[in-house]
Amino acid sequence: MPISPIKTMALGLMMLGAVPAFAQAPPAALPDAGDFPRQPIRIIVYTSPGGLIDFTARRFAEIARRHAPEQPFIVINRPGGGGIVAFEEVLQQPADGHHMLAVTRSNISKMVATGRDDLIERIDWHSYIMENPHVVITNSARGAGSWDEVYREALAAGDRQLWLGADIGGVKHVSGVKIARAAGIDMRWIPYSSGGEAMAALLGNLGTVYLGNPRDALASPDLRVVAVAGPERLSAFPDAPTFAELGIPGLENEHIWRGFAFRQGMPEEVRDWYTALIRKVTSDPDWIAGWANEAVVLGYRSSEEFGRMVARDQAEFAFYLREMGLLREPGSRETLLAGIGEAPAVHFLQALLVILNVVLALALLRSSFRHRFGELMILSVVTSLAIVFYAMSSALPPPNPVDRVGASGIPRLWIALLLPLALWQTWLILRQKKDPMHKKKPLLLFGFLGFMSCYVLLIPILGYLLASLVYLPGILWYLKYRKPVMIGALTAGWLLFSWFVFQETLFVDLPRGALLPALMRGLG
Repeated sequence: MPISPIKTMALGLMMLGAVPAFAQAPPAALPDAGDFPRQPIRIIVYTSPGGLIDFTARRFAEIARRHAPEQPFIVINRPGGGGIVAFEEVLQQPADGHHMLAVTRSNISKMVATGRDDLIERIDWHSYIMENPHVVITNSARGAGSWDEVYREALAAGDRQLWLGADIGGVKHVSGVKIARAAGIDMRWIPYSSGGEAMAALLGNLGTVYLGNPRDALASPDLRVVAVAGPERLSAFPDAPTFAELGIPGLENEHIWRGFAFRQGMPEEVRDWYTALIRKVTSDPDWIAGWANEAVVLGYRSSEEFGRMVARDQAEFAFYLREMGLLREPGSRETLLAGIGEAPAVHFLQALLVILNVVLALALLRSSFRHRFGELMILSVVTSLAIVFYAMSSALPPPNPVDRVGASGIPRLWIALLLPLALWQTWLILRQKKDPMHKKKPLLLFGFLGFMSCYVLLIPILGYLLASLVYLPGILWYLKYRKPVMIGALTAGWLLFSWFVFQETLFVDLPRGALLPALMRGLG
């Protein structure tokens, strides 16, 4: 039976009316999880605000609110210990799903390096959401504009090539070791507390390359990505070849992933609720568009596959960190404070500490030394702290093929310089006769401590060299040295010693301070 024109028109109008209704329909409801959530959901981030994982968590929270209407998502930063502080906070909460962890591959390396594998085992690795490959970045202003130039420079250099990065024993450090070995480059890893500091050092020509995230190269027009440790080129950096293209295979999976995790024991219906929510967020057009120019690879992976990735990473980091001498084995000398009292050398230091303070106490009992009470007490504190710090340095990672000095080398060098000077000063004080002007000495002592406090506060601002250039002449003048030639010679000698020993010989970058990079950025 033919359909009348009127019925056809009515059917068409109904269909046209249904199209906008369908297009504007709200997303499908999340699965029922009982009365969950009963309170705001807190996303715990293990870094300070501003980092990439913090940015990821905040972008996730913004879009998640659309798919879980009227549900607050709060991002809380808990920096410290490379994730240990954040992990322990979540593990102290009930396993009810109201606390979620924003996690990265860096957490695995930190837990393995510090012997906290227990934190990895107690976490439910719920959802993998993205990754980005590590990239080799150079300062094109100094001439290294391609990987071939980096490689030729490494072959021509008499010393090991300096590679800059964040942390020691972390994800990028391990990747740097693997890349350098595969490429046949003799590399020395110079760790910084953050990627920003490492990039500033690269722009200051303090190293050859920086190993980091692709988006780090956007910080300055002089930064250039010259190689990608991934399976294919990045659309944001189409001119940067992969290591496979450069004839160096086996580096296709040197990356850092990001995802979300929870405390184990969460109810299954809550896990399903989060699975649905995270999949909705990661497939949201705004989420995808927001990462279009960030050189990341988006992709959801389930908890089973995510857990297998974590287990592989855990085994890989344990292998490389053990090989580099950075892994603190349980019960070993390097385990932090656990076995430190068992070492004979530490017993000797403890005995020396007791004897030294007994000698100082007996000296103070003599009436002829009572007027030196303030000086002797300060010297007692200084020598005691020096011995304690020396003992604690036994728990730091020892020298290894990557770090020939070792984390304990620098504090021990300072102690070796300062402790004999303190002991010598103690001997001079005990030999001196009573000074009729001894009442003025406490003022001199407190003034000296005030100068030292200002110096310590100036170093993060002016940097070590500039702060020392201000501090040394000032303290020498305060101590009644009035010969400009002597003041200039002592100041120049100490600055040259610091630069030659730490910067040039030990490759320990002296603190640059916040002022110099700010001036450089302003001039740029």
